[in-house]
Amino acid sequence: MSLPPEQTPNIIDDVMRDVWLHEDLDSIDRYFHRDAVFYGRMRDTALTRAEFRDWVAQFQSMASIVAFERIQTVVGSDGRFAHVIGAELVSHVSEKKGRLMGMFFDHVQNGKIIESYANADLLTYFETIDALPENASLIMLSGTTLS
Repeated sequence: MSLPPEQTPNIIDDVMRDVWLHEDLDSIDRYFHRDAVFYGRMRDTALTRAEFRDWVAQFQSMASIVAFERIQTVVGSDGRFAHVIGAELVSHVSEKKGRLMGMFFDHVQNGKIIESYANADLLTYFETIDALPENASLIMLSGTTLS
């Protein structure tokens, strides 16, 4: 059973609010299927729901999301959809705010997300909180390493 198209974006708003803004790790079980698979959070690694929960906790130990905006959602067929989200984060290390933009592709089955792929622009975020030099992406495109 898939969510109707008009309800599909709501689950993402709920996830962003409960998991990320309120930092409620228990809500992961409410929104994600027990067999959910998460791609794109770690290179060449698919995470289980339990591993995703640990990943979220580690992320939240470094930064907190203080606001978010679902910019665009495209609803596909069979419970699949894509969305663009912008979020404001505060680094726990530098106390600086930065904006994180990401594209997410999810599959909802039986009212829960069973598959999720994320691609976020962490490079720009790390530049804005001074964790990387300004224009780090241009430096790396030139073949120069960051050291």
